[in-house]
Amino acid sequence: MTHPSSLPPELLRRNLPLLCAALALVVTPHWADLPPAFPGFVWLACGWRLAALYRKAPPPSRIGLFLLTLAGAGLVYLHFHKFYGREGGTALFLVGLGLKLLEMRSLRDLYLVVYLALFVAVTEYLFSQSIPIAAHTLGVVTLLMSCLIGLNGGENLGLAGRLRLGAKMVLQAVPVMVVLFLFLPRIAGPLWKLPEDEPGGTTGLSDSMEPGAISRLGLSRETAFRVDFEGAPPPPQERYWRGPVFWKYDGRRWTAGYDQPLPARRPPQTAGASYRYVLTLEPQRRRWVFALETAETFPAELTRAEDGFLLAAEPIRERRRYLLSSRPAAAFDALSESERRRALQLPGMPDERVRALVDGWLLEDPSADAVAQRALRHFREQPFIYSLRPPAIDGDPIAGFLFETRRGFCEHYAGAFVYLMRVAGIPARVVTGYQGGHWNPVGHFLEVSQADAHAWAEIWIDGNGWTRIDPTAAVAPERIERELAFEADADGAVVFASPVAEALGQRLSSLRGLIREAGLLWDAVDHAWVQWVLAYGPENQGRFLERLGVVDWNRLVYWLTGLLGLLALISFILLWPRCRPVADPALRVYLRVAGKLERQGLVRAPAEGMRDFAARVARSRPDLAESFGRFTALFLAIRYGGMVQPAELERLKALGREIPSRQRGSHQHRGFPDLDAGAEGIAGTTAEAAQHHGPQGPGGRRGHD
Repeated sequence: MTHPSSLPPELLRRNLPLLCAALALVVTPHWADLPPAFPGFVWLACGWRLAALYRKAPPPSRIGLFLLTLAGAGLVYLHFHKFYGREGGTALFLVGLGLKLLEMRSLRDLYLVVYLALFVAVTEYLFSQSIPIAAHTLGVVTLLMSCLIGLNGGENLGLAGRLRLGAKMVLQAVPVMVVLFLFLPRIAGPLWKLPEDEPGGTTGLSDSMEPGAISRLGLSRETAFRVDFEGAPPPPQERYWRGPVFWKYDGRRWTAGYDQPLPARRPPQTAGASYRYVLTLEPQRRRWVFALETAETFPAELTRAEDGFLLAAEPIRERRRYLLSSRPAAAFDALSESERRRALQLPGMPDERVRALVDGWLLEDPSADAVAQRALRHFREQPFIYSLRPPAIDGDPIAGFLFETRRGFCEHYAGAFVYLMRVAGIPARVVTGYQGGHWNPVGHFLEVSQADAHAWAEIWIDGNGWTRIDPTAAVAPERIERELAFEADADGAVVFASPVAEALGQRLSSLRGLIREAGLLWDAVDHAWVQWVLAYGPENQGRFLERLGVVDWNRLVYWLTGLLGLLALISFILLWPRCRPVADPALRVYLRVAGKLERQGLVRAPAEGMRDFAARVARSRPDLAESFGRFTALFLAIRYGGMVQPAELERLKALGREIPSRQRGSHQHRGFPDLDAGAEGIAGTTAEAAQHHGPQGPGGRRGHD
């Protein structure tokens, strides 16, 4: 009896290389999500285990495994300071997978490694749910299924055969997966909630603004949200996506000045053209929902803050879709005294140069609109440069920017403009969000990336209310009116713009144009994936089922049962074994001889091994004991012992011809008479073949043994 802790060397040689390849592929996406030490740990474990298999390295000892366990746990804690959460928990599972592979000593351990690898494949969806990850998961599951096939009686299948069978099983499961995805009731929110890994958002705007905060996002093409418009989208100069509003300035940083935003007292009075659209917002771990100014209608789950932006009830940790409508113009309530004080707050006495500049403007015309236009003219006429990487400023950031560096990104211009307005006694505030977006002509949607993060200003004009003024447009109007493009020049920091129409109108005459068109197509496919797969929540499922006429649970159960039954019937028809000609010439000879015996009443049972059948024939028909025993032994040697020479096949046919088609001299025996004669002969004749296939011969399937 085999000891339960031992693994047959032949089993390891046949299955370990494929298993290690599957494990290396499972952890490959985590190279982009976790520190390289963790997927590298699994790769090193695979290499060590293969080296031990081929006697190129000693197997790990128990003490060595104990030290590796301590090192792996210490590595996780060193990087994440905890063993839970998205990153910490996933890293711990990767370390456990590598350790289990190294300490694998039994068949049970082999199964456990496969199942743990399947779980590790699922952890990748905590970081990305893209199309490549879904394709990667199907490939990984195919390899792991092929490993299980090799561990469960797949000795007679080569590597290609196991891979084909594994792929076939995965493809057969795909229709069932689709039916369950469409009809199984969806649950609002995630199935489980992980503890926070970090307090801030993954990407995007912050709850404060200081020089360089937004410019750090300026070269990021990571998607912030996508928008599907019902009808034509607004022109680029009207694509302002409103986010948090900042009132308080401490001399360096702009903040909201309150802990929690207050809800709006009443909705604003909107005017202008109405735009209706679906906003698909990426996870950001903030409550902000960036609606097109000014949001007119929005879902009940959102609230409008007093500062005009929309808020979700909870931080947005998964992709969300919202149906919204907006109008560009809005009228707000009168400015309260507390709001006026906040909108005029300054951290101290302004720089003398700033004071002199503003006083000159006030002497020309003290009205709010005139002072604002004079400030914009100052930005246009003076040598200000719009740059992603402005130089550092010593001392007062506002004065240094206005009179020394004169190079900055949108937060420099918005912050300086609001500061100038407050020095002039005009209530002003900073608004952050996104501006513009990248129109995809293939998928007909607008994609807003982190590179579109923007800051602008609002001033209070009596009679008009809060009025948007974007000082960036005075310096780089193409930033507002056209789509941004970025290049790294000698300074690595200059932004320029190119018309979308010009880019889209070019034929695919260059590699750059071909890459751009391929990127647009991929973005369209990815957006469709988000719309129809990732965003398929309870609301979308409800609309889909309504179109099918499913309005209650009973009909849903009927649909689900009927479709699964139909799939089962189709699978039964397609997979029903058909009578195919036997390709093995030795097996054809054996089946002909078995047919002769069947006509004499000696029928081989479905689960009866060939040696057991030969022994029963010997007991029932002593006259056939020697001839059928020699025939069976030779057949087993040819089929499983490597004796495939033509001469041996001819000898097998000759032995088969010695067995008569009818019984001679006596009545046919039916059933199982208790005759022991000849049993010893067949046992001795087939002893050599028994070395190749165990106590029951090569399986028990009739016609395939």
